Amino acid sequence: MEILITGDKGFIGSNLINYLKDYHIYGIDYPNNVLKSTLPPVDCVIHLAASTGVRSSHKNPKAYFDNNLKTTKRIFDHYKDTKILFASTSSVSELQSPYSMSKYACELMAPDNVVIMRFFTVWGEQNYRTDMLYGMAMNDQLNYITDHKRDFTHVYDVCRAIKILIEKGVGGETYEIGHGRPITNTAFLKKIGYNKELPVREVTGESTITCADPTKMKELGW
Repeated sequence: MEILITGDKGFIGSNLINYLKDYHIYGIDYPNNVLKSTLPPVDCVIHLAASTGVRSSHKNPKAYFDNNLKTTKRIFDHYKDTKILFASTSSVSELQSPYSMSKYACELMAPDNVVIMRFFTVWGEQNYRTDMLYGMAMNDQLNYITDHKRDFTHVYDVCRAIKILIEKGVGGETYEIGHGRPITNTAFLKKIGYNKELPVREVTGESTITCADPTKMKELGW
């Protein structure tokens, strides 16, 4: 099977390429420009490329909408007869940021051949994002903590879910990829061995709690 991964150099994409060793993978990322690259004929597309981050999207909302909608529309328009797995986000449930709104807009324009994947606070070792809690903890850049709860999902579990959806995911369906067991940020930090005491700060424009419903994924064997 031949697969195109957009965002192949990003956090999830780079881990996914290592995980899907049995497939022939094509990769496109922003250095190649998703809007201008030649799109190869493939059996499945995993569309991960996007401007990400809830907090940073408040600083430049137009760039998030322009980039996320335009790149996604090109993928949807080009691969009308190909299975597409589209990476969305848990934050679409409350739409408190330009990032979540741009992702929800992409969900709304998704045709019937698109499998929507909603990711829940993905974390992990390789090529982690330095602007998220895990990466900031690993780089010792945390100055405060929020009292939010998140459904933390390891990137290896996400890769396993994506492989299942390549084989069994149904176009037109939405699958939530998370365990349904949210914990506090403080509990997560202790879990990964980070024990520094940090002040608690309120942050607006974010969900207080995220919690996946993994029922559909479990039915597929995840």
